[in-house]
Amino acid sequence: MKRMKRIMALMLAAIMMMAMSVTAFAAEGATGTHTLTVNVKSTEPAQDLKGQTINLYKLFDVTESGTTESKNYAYTVNTETGYKDAIKSALGTSFSGTTDEEYAAAVLALKDTDGAVQKFANDFTAEALTKNLSATANSGKITEENKTSYTFNNLAAGYYLVYVTGGKEIQSSLVTVDETTTTVNLKTEAPSIEKTADKTTVNIGDVVTYNVKGVIPDTTGYDQYQYIIHDELSTGLDFVNDTTGTALGEAATTVNVKVAFGADVTDEGTAPTTATLDSTNKRKMSLDLSAWVKANQTNNKGKEFTVTYYAKVNKDAIVTEKNKAQLEYGNKPGETTTTTPSEAKTPTYPLDINKIKKGTEEKLAGAKFSLYTSEEDAKNGENAIKVSGSNGNYVVDPASTTTEFESAKSIDGKKYNLHVNGLAAGDYWLVETKAPEGFNKLTNPIKVTITKAGDTEWTVSKDNAEETDKIIDIENSTGSLLPSTGGRGAIVFAVIAALLVFGVAVSFIRDKRKEA
Repeated sequence: MKRMKRIMALMLAAIMMMAMSVTAFAAEGATGTHTLTVNVKSTEPAQDLKGQTINLYKLFDVTESGTTESKNYAYTVNTETGYKDAIKSALGTSFSGTTDEEYAAAVLALKDTDGAVQKFANDFTAEALTKNLSATANSGKITEENKTSYTFNNLAAGYYLVYVTGGKEIQSSLVTVDETTTTVNLKTEAPSIEKTADKTTVNIGDVVTYNVKGVIPDTTGYDQYQYIIHDELSTGLDFVNDTTGTALGEAATTVNVKVAFGADVTDEGTAPTTATLDSTNKRKMSLDLSAWVKANQTNNKGKEFTVTYYAKVNKDAIVTEKNKAQLEYGNKPGETTTTTPSEAKTPTYPLDINKIKKGTEEKLAGAKFSLYTSEEDAKNGENAIKVSGSNGNYVVDPASTTTEFESAKSIDGKKYNLHVNGLAAGDYWLVETKAPEGFNKLTNPIKVTITKAGDTEWTVSKDNAEETDKIIDIENSTGSLLPSTGGRGAIVFAVIAALLVFGVAVSFIRDKRKEA
């Protein structure tokens, strides 16, 4: 009997040790041995985590038991201040539970087929941000380029909400962290803008209309939110106030803009009508939409808007024009993120002419030309393109009264001797109005075609034949002296006659001397 009692005592001790080991196992999860990796799903355009922050909120603590095939989970609501109220609010007014089991059961009952799970996640996030709930873990602002994942280490087992801040809308996901390593995939999209122009190529003097498209971001939970568009024109462009090219005054500090939603959206705020010019560079402007974005949170979150403004092409325009707009956004001044520039490229092209003597490489100075945009105008000599310049170098100039440009003997380092800059892609007709001295003028217009081939590439053709070097070769011919009347015989007779006259004069003088 005593032996049996000893055996029973040993068995009871063993059972207690096993129970303690199970408890210890559950506690191990709570000590922080787990990792959670947050991955960003591929989106178009490609996004990464740079400039964003990931918050983790542990809604429930989790303990588990059982085998891998059949596990049992017990959930308790996070006891940190505000969590229970935030969960209750996210579950909606129909929820009236009070115990941890009731809270867990209500979340478990959500069905994602009708979006209820995602709605709960987003609603909890809004509560957490609005009520300033303390995050369980925080990544800090991510500064690395092209970062598409972030790992949290030393997490306790639990039911977590993952929230990526700084997005143009709330992006949250729910995940149970109970394995050694857990991953969650998020489709996050940071605020961005896109700049476009109404022209793909331009002439000097054209007015370009620029549109910058953006989306009202979700600023829920932020006491303040900065949303500022910065634009910088290249040296070949100047800001103007309207489509007619009304110039800014010398002392101007602002430029006119238009901010508008689509036709089916009502503006909930007052959109600004001007942007601020940089004090030292009038080709830079900033448009602060922070207050307007906050004013449009009720019904317009996620809706697209367009900012419109204008610039005029000036005489410094070149092929490789890059005009960029960037968005600065964030909920803390001094800790904002600036997006990669969105560029609208409006190239303008040169017309290069090599005026030479026919059959040689000899360059000819003094040839004059005019350029037209239609063959009819070229034949009639009407509506020639206006230019300004000298010494073989000219630019399109709508304010000029000159419509002729003249070849030089040479232009240093160039394979041409006449250059006209500032033309848009298209068809032109080149007319020689005056030939170099001693050469014959061309009788027919030459068709010149400039074709855009890429952002910085173009082709040039003459009478539909491509010039691979982008230089139009134009030859002038000259001839021998035209024949005159008479010939060498007449000259000989004239010489003989002169000699005879001279002989008669000499004989007459001799006879006079003899008589004397």
